[in-house]
Amino acid sequence: MIDEKINNSLRELEQGLKNVESARKQVEKTVSSYDGLNKTTAEYVSQLGIITTKVKELVDSIGKDYDLKVKAFEKDRDTVIKASNAATEKLSNATEEFKGSLFEIQTKLKYSLIVNAVSLVAVAAIVFLLLK
Repeated sequence: MIDEKINNSLRELEQGLKNVESARKQVEKTVSSYDGLNKTTAEYVSQLGIITTKVKELVDSIGKDYDLKVKAFEKDRDTVIKASNAATEKLSNATEEFKGSLFEIQTKLKYSLIVNAVSLVAVAAIVFLLLK
């Protein structure tokens, strides 16, 4: 009976040791998984930091490019406005000159008509006097 108790105790002790070994292996797996997860998470966070930096650089580059394009557009716009104003002024001056020329031509035509009318009256008077 003592032998049987000893055997039973040994079996229980063996079973307890197996459970302890199993628990130790489970703890090792958990610690290993945690270390792997921790390493993977650290790499993920590092990559997110790099991506964030790149996005900020991209936003800065786009902002600078936008500012340069706006300045170039404003410069071109000012050039176009100045050229349009100059062309408008030249057209206005040419129109005024043309108006002045037309007025001169109109005046000359009036004098020409008056001279022609006077000449016609004079010729008619001469013809009338000659026919009498």
